[in-house]
Amino acid sequence: MGEQAYSFLPLPVSARPPRLVVVVPHDDDWVRWMALGLMRVSQVWGGSGSVLVPAAAVGHSGVERALAQFGPDHVVAYNPSWDSVDKLSPGLVDRLIAGQQVEDPAAREAATQMLRETAWSHALAGQAEEAAQDLRSRLAVNQHEDHVQLTHLFDARSPSELTALGDVARVPLYGVPRGLVTTPEALSCAMSIGVQEQLGTAEVDISAWQAATVHQAEPEAVAEARVAAGPDALAVRSHEAALCISVQRGIPNRDTLLVFGGKPEDYALAEALRQTHSRVFWVPWSEPSRNEGWLYVRSYTQDRILATSASLTSDEVRDRAGASWGLRVPSVDPDRDVKPEVVASAEVDFSCRQMVVLRDAWEQPRSLPVRVGEEGTLAAALSLPGEVPAGLDPDRHRWQVTLTAKNHPVPPLHALTSSVVIAADQNPWETFLRPADGGITYWSHRFDFVSAGASLAGRLAAPKLSWPSIGKVLQQAAAAQTMAIRPSAAGKRAAIAERLLGSRTELEQLASSPGWPVLRAFTSKKTGWELPPGSAWNLKSGLVLSWDAIAAYKKTDWNEHARRADLDTWASQGVVRRGLVLGCCHCPIYEFYPLAEITQAYLCRRCGGENSLIQERWKSPLPEPSWYYELHPAVRELVENDGDVPLLATQFLRTQHWARPALVCEEFEVLRSGSPFVEIDFALATLDQVWLGEAKSGDALGGSPKEQKREACKLIEGCIALGAGGLVLATSKPKWSDATVRTLQHEVQGRRVASRATPKIVLLASLGTKPDVTVLDA
Repeated sequence: MGEQAYSFLPLPVSARPPRLVVVVPHDDDWVRWMALGLMRVSQVWGGSGSVLVPAAAVGHSGVERALAQFGPDHVVAYNPSWDSVDKLSPGLVDRLIAGQQVEDPAAREAATQMLRETAWSHALAGQAEEAAQDLRSRLAVNQHEDHVQLTHLFDARSPSELTALGDVARVPLYGVPRGLVTTPEALSCAMSIGVQEQLGTAEVDISAWQAATVHQAEPEAVAEARVAAGPDALAVRSHEAALCISVQRGIPNRDTLLVFGGKPEDYALAEALRQTHSRVFWVPWSEPSRNEGWLYVRSYTQDRILATSASLTSDEVRDRAGASWGLRVPSVDPDRDVKPEVVASAEVDFSCRQMVVLRDAWEQPRSLPVRVGEEGTLAAALSLPGEVPAGLDPDRHRWQVTLTAKNHPVPPLHALTSSVVIAADQNPWETFLRPADGGITYWSHRFDFVSAGASLAGRLAAPKLSWPSIGKVLQQAAAAQTMAIRPSAAGKRAAIAERLLGSRTELEQLASSPGWPVLRAFTSKKTGWELPPGSAWNLKSGLVLSWDAIAAYKKTDWNEHARRADLDTWASQGVVRRGLVLGCCHCPIYEFYPLAEITQAYLCRRCGGENSLIQERWKSPLPEPSWYYELHPAVRELVENDGDVPLLATQFLRTQHWARPALVCEEFEVLRSGSPFVEIDFALATLDQVWLGEAKSGDALGGSPKEQKREACKLIEGCIALGAGGLVLATSKPKWSDATVRTLQHEVQGRRVASRATPKIVLLASLGTKPDVTVLDA
């Protein structure tokens, strides 16, 4: 295809605060440590959309999966000052200074003040730093080569990195007084409100904290802090306080999630899920109370109630939820009472993403000139302009810019680094950028050298971006696992057909059109209608048809005028070639000669003998030759090998809400150690993830149970290798065989028991008639 002319890419652009995952040090009294970290995060712009994780919870599979879906811009370690730690252990600083035996009062006061402002140096802080680094490397966030943009969150803020919430907020703020957060119940309430320094002297009963959590309200002591802040005060962890809102991409997930368990990992799971689901309750108390009865009353916009935990087994969660359910007071409307369903922490559904954005600067329409590369990669022709969102100050504030292309998603795979989304002629050190939220995000200010007194244009980042093709996405994902991909024979045929028709979409439309059975008549497959005598000739090079053969096809919704126009279109595209069937006066053979090769004198393709275009040479006995049509060899092989099945599958899948928009890749092989180990019929890249697909004209993955298991394992391993979150199994049969479904269920159950990553499996049947989609129930 070569390099194309410029086109324009529509881009919704949003400004938003940075998303943080903050790893907090702790000891046995972890709740008070989390309150300290929550107090610090409550002071940061974007703290309402950030996540705190106790260091001990890093590495938990369910927590890490939720954090990966959350998609942080930075993973940092919280390193408190000595003054902050002294609030947890009063007298710590004084004892340390006393041990230095400083006699001069002024010198002792200066030393005390200096120590209080210094970052706390302790093994616990070092453990949190190691945990943050470990998590950062696995989530692959904001890192260019060996340089990480932001590694720590200190109590002393740096204006060049993060913006203070107080610099943005326009109303008074309030939070739960830190001194009151001493129990998991109090932390459960404080995680949604935020924490402030005021110590608080009121005593709050455990039951009051529980009621506040269940009703998403506040106990009296917190209400007093709000009233004291002023009539317009907002909670420090509310999006409104930061001039932000939460926007959802896709169909909103209306399930309510209950996270049971009072361990650090349960808190971390609830923290992360709060950023991706609209209704999440952390229930850390072990004994159920009647307060919990309100959790099981369905709202009119709610679907299911799911119970999960990071520390409890499924049976323990089931027992805990059952005991709670048994204590409820039934509502007046019994249909509104919903019994919770138990789901493992590593299997929570993430069908909808939430993103905290600046209220007045999200999805602003832009259009950028781009060049389309040979594989479908889009390279920006111009750098993006540096813009300051309304309400922000470039000298005091720092923000993220996020761009999502309407028709070219960038899946948030960990394997996709900044090199994939940056133009070849762009300075890679100007700013930190990466795939995120189905598009590209970057730091608002230049990160390379900025001279003193530089203009606004010289301080703001203006990168030149690239949107990778799905082929490049898959290549990058495979390379991260020391693997490779290459087009299969069927994939090459499909690519040729796409090039002839102009796009994958056009090829999908052809596969679903009445013309596809006509194309099948050019193959060795039996036609569904009677061909008139002399209208088809089976030559050595393949079958050729005349217009009479095509006109004989009876299809009520494809009249003669429509098929005549389609045939002419196919001929102009090169899908079919118009020509004559001519013989040779020197050897007994007939061949098809395309129109472009026909002259009054022509050479025989077999013997090279010279012939003259006279009546004796054409196959038909008519006084004038009849036009015949030959199908392009690549298209013929595609049709003969049931290439319509994957085309019908991707055409239907792109109508589903979770796959709009989507990039589609034709069949390819995944190579391990240079040898192919699995063949993938198609792939889709959406805003949220990559889906791989297997398409069959039959209803089974193999002819025997052993083959079924082997194919299922290979497809699942192919998904894991490429970071695909979903696997689609498509068939033109009314349903997949029971044996195939049982094989898939057994394999999924085994992987879950072994705590191995497992993609979501979707079964697609009845392609070409009334497609039906079901999610595999394991």
